[in-house]
Amino acid sequence: MIRLKLTSPGVLLILAILAAGGIFLLDLFCLRPHIDAQKWAALREEAVRTEHATQRTLQAEQRSLSRLAAVWARSAEVTRFLHQPTSTDADAFLQEVMAPAKVAWVWMTDREGRFLQAWSGEGKSARASEKQAGGIASAIEALHGTVGGSFVGLLRLPDGPILFAQRPVLATEDPANHIGHVSLARYLNSDLLHKLSLTLGEKLALVPGEKLPGGIPLNSSARQTIWLTSEEHLAVAWPAAGPAGKDLGYFLATVPVVHIQRQAVSSRRMILIVLSLSVALTLLVILGSHMLITGPVVRLLSRLQRLESGEGSPENLAQDLHGEPLMLARRLETAFERLAYISKTDDLTSLANRRHFAEVLECFYYQARRFNRPLSLVVLDVDFFKAVNDAGGHQTGDAVLKWVAAAIEEACRRADLPARFGGDEFAILLPETAAEDALAVAERIRLSLEARTIRAGDLEFNVTVSGGIADLNAGEMDGPDAMLGLADQALYAAKERGRNRILLAHDLHLPVTDSEHNESGKINVLSKKLAGLDGQFKDLFVSAFREVMAILQHRDPHMANHTRKVQHYATLVAREMELPVRVIKRIEVAAIMHDIGLVALPDSILLCPTKLNEDQLRVMRRHSLLSVRIMERMDFLEQEIPAVRYHHERWDGKGYPEGIAGASIPLTGRILAVADAFDAITSPRTFRDAKTCAEALGEIHRAAGTQFDPTVVEALMSVAGRLGAELMHVPDVEDDRGPRSEAEPHFGPPAWRDAQPAEAPNAESADA
Repeated sequence: MIRLKLTSPGVLLILAILAAGGIFLLDLFCLRPHIDAQKWAALREEAVRTEHATQRTLQAEQRSLSRLAAVWARSAEVTRFLHQPTSTDADAFLQEVMAPAKVAWVWMTDREGRFLQAWSGEGKSARASEKQAGGIASAIEALHGTVGGSFVGLLRLPDGPILFAQRPVLATEDPANHIGHVSLARYLNSDLLHKLSLTLGEKLALVPGEKLPGGIPLNSSARQTIWLTSEEHLAVAWPAAGPAGKDLGYFLATVPVVHIQRQAVSSRRMILIVLSLSVALTLLVILGSHMLITGPVVRLLSRLQRLESGEGSPENLAQDLHGEPLMLARRLETAFERLAYISKTDDLTSLANRRHFAEVLECFYYQARRFNRPLSLVVLDVDFFKAVNDAGGHQTGDAVLKWVAAAIEEACRRADLPARFGGDEFAILLPETAAEDALAVAERIRLSLEARTIRAGDLEFNVTVSGGIADLNAGEMDGPDAMLGLADQALYAAKERGRNRILLAHDLHLPVTDSEHNESGKINVLSKKLAGLDGQFKDLFVSAFREVMAILQHRDPHMANHTRKVQHYATLVAREMELPVRVIKRIEVAAIMHDIGLVALPDSILLCPTKLNEDQLRVMRRHSLLSVRIMERMDFLEQEIPAVRYHHERWDGKGYPEGIAGASIPLTGRILAVADAFDAITSPRTFRDAKTCAEALGEIHRAAGTQFDPTVVEALMSVAGRLGAELMHVPDVEDDRGPRSEAEPHFGPPAWRDAQPAEAPNAESADA
């Protein structure tokens, strides 16, 4: 099956096709109907304008006739004719003035509007013939009762439509006292319509007929219709009504609308051009972005994906890239190189780490097995490294590890791979090397280390190493882990035989000589003596510190036995919580040291007869940090420092010096805080008396969950319920009786349960 791969140019082509189709659909269903609607709206406006312009022109002609009729109505000849219809004075007058005025007809009616006589302006006899007069009379009969006084309008005579104007003939100045009417008319023939067309700039005609021609109605009343006669002309038809409202036909105007058509076409074309340019510009921006940024980034991500799956290499990341992606690729190459180095290297010694060593060992093991080539593995361990750490601290231990790593790297060949396995254990992989040759390398390292003396501060000592060697012939093995296990067994055997020696895995079956056995026993005895000496040294320090605290208690008589009582209460709580013996011992030493910082405070604070003010409290709160500064100089007290530093922190985070809360406070510090507060409440101060055991237990119980750890408080309550009044009995230094046993009597339910509420203790109350 052929799998199509969609490329970036293909995507752009698809986008271009989709954009073109979108523009076509937009033009078909939205743009073209909208432009057509706008075009017909403009055509309707043009039709309305044409009708209004025609009406204004006709009204101008009618006003001209009306003014002329008004002048003639005031003439003596017209007046005499209306007084004496048989008079002929009007004939000569009208025959003289009608031709210059281009008046086709003049007729007169009496006061009631009855036809009297008509005159024609065709150049013949002034009076109309009987037939013509009859036609005019029948035409104006329809106007009887509708036209009175002055009037202008259209009228259809037998020989064609006319434009007429009627004015009253007055006998006196009173407008109501008229004796008849005179009417002037002009034919609405081609000459007049041509004159109107020239004025309007349009072709105008009056077409007989009662119905408008078919077309698009201009409005809902259908009194006007329009239609396109061609692409460049619009026909407009509207009715021509007479004075009585009777249609005389309809006006037909042909209007040039080429400008509207061109504007519609140009608008649609302009919108399509803008849309096309916008789409083209968008595609160009996408193409440019793809060429400059997206494409290189996609290629870079693809290479990163292949690199993640194990294909390719970091050196090819920057190939064919430019701009910011190139800079990013180069930074990634540097980062990959750094990560590759970090993932393979131990931070402290700069040797290979355990993971990288295991990968290389697996590769070389199977290769050596396949081609039957020699391969050896050396495992080394620094002798008594814990003693070095305890004596000189971690910095000295790190310096020793770096020194051993340098000696190992100096003794190895380029093809060998030295590594730090962790802690004080090292390993060396020696390709193309038999066990005997590996033993020579290991011995060279051991002798080099043994011959050198290390100085760290006031300490001066020699470092030795023990090692084990295994090769492919050392025994049965089914993989690199088995080979490493054989080397470890040889290492442990070397340590059991007295340390400072290298042992081959081939020699594991050999018996241990008497000298080696005696030497190993002496080393074990020496180790136990050193451990005992360490304990004796700490006990001597504690005894000396008791004397320092005795001097401090002489400064403040209320502080008598404070450290001993805090130690007593903290030990009882720790035993109740079933903590390990080493932790209980740590709490006992921390209880003795927790107030050593008070030696640096002035008497004005320690011996203050009243409650401490804010400034004094601020100084007092520093005593825990001062205690830590004193203890930091003694490395063997490093495990007791957390309890001393944090024994004034509160469970709700409102304590000092760091304001930590909950389980973030070390357990030893939480136990010491409860013991310290209990002794502070039950001990007198210069500004208050001591409270009873029940009252103190009640205050501490109420502060559980806010100031104190509820679990520690519950342990104290359990001890109090079991010991009763014996809880307050603190043995002297020489008194080694310890707490009362479970078999001894106690005082029933603890009294703190019935104690009245009191103010909960706080961190300052213990200090003050």
